[in-house]
Amino acid sequence: MDKQTFRKTVSAYILRAVPKSMIYNLDNFGLRMKKGKYWIDLALDNFYNGYHRQNPPMREKYIAEVLAPFIKDLKRESGVSFSDVKANFNRVYPLIIGPDETQGILAKHLFEELYIAYVLEEGMRIFFLDQATLDQLNIPLEELDHIAKSNFFRDLAKPMQLFDQQRKIFGFNYGDSYDSSRLLAILTASREGTLPKDSHWLVMIPNRDVVLLFTNNNSAHTRQAIMIGQSSFINNPYPISSTVFKLHKGNLEIFKGL
Repeated sequence: MDKQTFRKTVSAYILRAVPKSMIYNLDNFGLRMKKGKYWIDLALDNFYNGYHRQNPPMREKYIAEVLAPFIKDLKRESGVSFSDVKANFNRVYPLIIGPDETQGILAKHLFEELYIAYVLEEGMRIFFLDQATLDQLNIPLEELDHIAKSNFFRDLAKPMQLFDQQRKIFGFNYGDSYDSSRLLAILTASREGTLPKDSHWLVMIPNRDVVLLFTNNNSAHTRQAIMIGQSSFINNPYPISSTVFKLHKGNLEIFKGL
């Protein structure tokens, strides 16, 4: 099944389950499901790949299982509640976002245009927590931040990937929701001194889907890495920052140039 057929199959399943809902196609292989004033976006890439990993007799069941929580929320025209978060603290994670995404959600300033948001994961979807939810939880933001980061390092830490051996570009691009959050792992490695000490490391977080780490040991390679990062910032639906940062003892500083 090709992607467009899969999109139509998923849309038809949702409309059968919730006939009064509306479905919109998103440019980045996704769907927006809407009923009343409530809407949910569903990125289809992982869903599509998971569908093809199933044995053919199990594929219809797989679609039903993945879509079940979305359909439940569409029917009641609401997402997660305070009680859902309180009962599932073990699934609250940090998500590094840019300034354009902070409106209406709970976000802690990290550095310059980088912010940490907090999400509750339910299957293949994530819900952003807001200030009202934090008030109902009756805990300080620092405690929520600690919980989310502990969960992240327990569940979502991944090995760093080598993107380009010649230019010595490393980073994260695993295709889940948390690649930008893996900047936290780079900061921890820098703080603990587990990155090579003879290199001046630069880092870019152009969008939610990639973090780039490269050295400033070769000016031509550094320029090329920066161009890759800037292109990734421009051409992604979830941009974060086009800024180049340098690592210093586990903290970020603005890179002033070659």
